[in-house]
Amino acid sequence: MIKVAKMTDGRVVEIVRVADTVGFSPEPGWVMVCMDFEKTYGKRTEFKWVPAATQFEWVREYTFG
Repeated sequence: MIKVAKMTDGRVVEIVRVADTVGFSPEPGWVMVCMDFEKTYGKRTEFKWVPAATQFEWVREYTFG
């Protein structure tokens, strides 16, 4: 199962991970998103941490199988 979200700027991203703390910021609440999840699984390279306060237009869960 994966979670996919649409950002307010129109980009569709995969939510990869959620963390309370990260090493690069003292601020709590972060979400790692994959910016190029439409590529095949082994070729994804664009991962980005965004604050958990980031607004998404929608978030959906997908189950394969």
